[in-house]
Amino acid sequence: MRKIWSFGIAMLDVVTQPVHKWPETGGAEVTDTTDLVIGGMALNTAATIAKLGKVDVGLIAAVGDDVGGRVVRAELESLGVDLSRLTVSSTSPTGVAICCVHPDGERSMFLCFGSNKELNPATANLSDLEEGDIFHVGGSMGIESTSGEHLASILKTVKDQGLRTSVDTLWDGTGKWWSLLEPCLPYTDILLTNDGEARRYAGCDDLDDAAAKFSSHGPGTVIIKMGEKGARVYDEAWSGHVGILEVTTRDATGAGDAFAGGLLLGLAHGWGMEQATVFGSAVGAQCVTAYGATTGIKSYGETVDFIRAQGRAAEWDWEL
Repeated sequence: MRKIWSFGIAMLDVVTQPVHKWPETGGAEVTDTTDLVIGGMALNTAATIAKLGKVDVGLIAAVGDDVGGRVVRAELESLGVDLSRLTVSSTSPTGVAICCVHPDGERSMFLCFGSNKELNPATANLSDLEEGDIFHVGGSMGIESTSGEHLASILKTVKDQGLRTSVDTLWDGTGKWWSLLEPCLPYTDILLTNDGEARRYAGCDDLDDAAAKFSSHGPGTVIIKMGEKGARVYDEAWSGHVGILEVTTRDATGAGDAFAGGLLLGLAHGWGMEQATVFGSAVGAQCVTAYGATTGIKSYGETVDFIRAQGRAAEWDWEL
């Protein structure tokens, strides 16, 4: 069985909700709850896969040698995530995300990347990975230490070892967009992005044109996540639209990362792209039903039952 390695951002999330309006300068607003949970794109995907079960998963990331780092490590160890390639920084604190959840479940975030900035080709432990494993990049774009050239170098290293690569984009706070992504595409098998980021990275408004531009530079699969509108899949074997599964949204934090985790689990088991995307959509839907980036994730069996209950199981074989 293939193993999935999730590389990139690991954070400690402070989640407060509901945020009805921003406080005035020097003022304050009251929310109902504030929780401390693990987060970060790569961490969320690894934790999702671990909670689902059915495939081994490891995290390649950096945390601080501090209280936050100890909380993150303890949570991941309890889930069974392989942390043998985790970097513990003695000079930088664990990254922190302050997640403000609005009444409709959408969120605004303040990010302090901290030790995530120390993850680069020189510090990442990428030696002796197993051929056939999946290497997923979660959110490294936009961090100075993993610039386009750095991330391309990392992807080339793992591609040369025979791994299948997946990249999930991040909103580019540096404003580089295409010049940041383009060096990575020749070494990317699966590109995951959302509709807003796709338009920015490709520099065009039409999503079909954006996907075509990405594919022309390397990826055999491009998936554009569109929130409540589902996902568009552009794949050499199957292309189409996959709609969402119906749930009540409480917190959208981590939904895209959960989608990636479900998708990659399916691909690790050799599923076709449509089935894997439906499963990823189900995992993403369950994610938004609870506060926190991974709190709502269920087991594999519960997720399949959820798919069947919504009439989305089709004729696919779900037994693992």
